[in-house]
Amino acid sequence: MPGSAGRDSPVTGRTIRVVMLAKGLVILSSVAFAVTGLGYLVAPGTMLTVVGIESAATSDFLIRTEGVALLAGAGFLWAVRDGTPTQLRLVLLSIAFYCIVGALVDLAAFDRGVVGVASVPSGIVRIGVGGVCLVAAWRVSRARWRRIGGK
Repeated sequence: MPGSAGRDSPVTGRTIRVVMLAKGLVILSSVAFAVTGLGYLVAPGTMLTVVGIESAATSDFLIRTEGVALLAGAGFLWAVRDGTPTQLRLVLLSIAFYCIVGALVDLAAFDRGVVGVASVPSGIVRIGVGGVCLVAAWRVSRARWRRIGGK
């Protein structure tokens, strides 16, 4: 209908790319949380050794507790993978916070000699992933949305 293009315009290619990026990051994060959480729960000593921390009863307990939290987080992320723009934006911002702040904590621990050198590339990757999540959250907030797939 002439003159109605701005009111109910079809989903653009740009919007679809933004949706795919946002959903992809959420799904990737869900899988990463699940795999890491399972590793923390099943083999805490091995997981700690990667960053140069010796296994002990207290550290194993704490890492297993974090494993439970990561597995639960993986389920929450999976549940929201097809969420509304507002939900996706909040989840992406939360993932960005988790990645960036967690990486900074790890890098500070490396600087103080608490963890080994393996924490450095891990921290750099997580800061990068967090940055991509921030960009995706910003793009989600700017994209024109219409229900895709009838959901």
